[in-house]
Amino acid sequence: MAHNLATDDATGEIAMWCTGTREAVWHSLGQRTPDAQSWQEVMQLAHLDWQVEKRPLYANLPTNPLGGLFKIPDQCAIFRSDNSAYLGVVGDGYTIMQNKSAFDFIDYLLQARNGAHYESAGALGKGERIWVMAKLPDTIRIAGTEDISKLYLLIATAHDGSMAYTAKLVAERVVCENTLAVALGEVGAAVRIKHTKSAQARLAMGLKFMASVGNSIQTLNEKMNILASRKLTRESASAVLDRLFPPTMNDDGSEKTSKRRENVLATVLGLFDSNDKNAIPQVRGTAYNLLNAITEYTDHFRPARITDSRKDYSDVQARAENALFGTGEKLKVSALEALLELTADDAVLV
Repeated sequence: MAHNLATDDATGEIAMWCTGTREAVWHSLGQRTPDAQSWQEVMQLAHLDWQVEKRPLYANLPTNPLGGLFKIPDQCAIFRSDNSAYLGVVGDGYTIMQNKSAFDFIDYLLQARNGAHYESAGALGKGERIWVMAKLPDTIRIAGTEDISKLYLLIATAHDGSMAYTAKLVAERVVCENTLAVALGEVGAAVRIKHTKSAQARLAMGLKFMASVGNSIQTLNEKMNILASRKLTRESASAVLDRLFPPTMNDDGSEKTSKRRENVLATVLGLFDSNDKNAIPQVRGTAYNLLNAITEYTDHFRPARITDSRKDYSDVQARAENALFGTGEKLKVSALEALLELTADDAVLV
């Protein structure tokens, strides 16, 4: 299963769905429909209409004088209820968030923001990680240009305790299909959403969350336009890259020669100089241009580690997951932070 998408045991279908308006992230696998669906339909199309269960965890100890099975204290195992697939080990206090509850809450949020609709949903591995992406009616536009980024709300969680229920804004730049994922609110701060049965608490949380979405979109639009208005020197661009890709130093304080690092810097600076083949001339040489170059490098050129959990991934697939969830996302957020700091200091700009 090279794509690492979960597969429905009964039908053999890939556990992913997306609308026909967008190329599927995972190489066009899964079910596609021409229009957005309700959360109930999305759950069925993405094969996410199953529950998870928390069960006691035992160890088989033949030498145990009280018997072969020993209950491990303060630990539980998570299984799918439909096929008993093992998803992971969690602490005894771990609170389960069912897929249905997550979709129900997201559906409420989408109704609160007129024009938003489901875009994709799916599960990875055996179902230990799920996600849903909603298309928002908003866009990021660089003033005086045709440089537009579509905006999506990405909600993801893991049933193995490795990831909280997290919300992120995903900006996909139309001109080159690069993606920048930033947490809602302060840059780098994760937004964690708890589902509650209380209608009043749910309403208050929903209103607060949607206000955060609107404010974050406006703030992100302002930041992108600030970056697009600030020209960089080659030296200031190199200073940002030194921060993101720091050199290794010798004991005497001199810089170690690294062909790999040299290749990374050459690739990013080449993309910076290209400016997407000068598709948007107005942003050439700006801090925004450099952010796009770093994002393009991360999405399309940067190798992703094939760890044990990704042993069936191709390099492209591992990089795709990294772009939204892993070190690739962190690199792009760090680049945004560094460039925002840089634009506050006129001394390093042209």
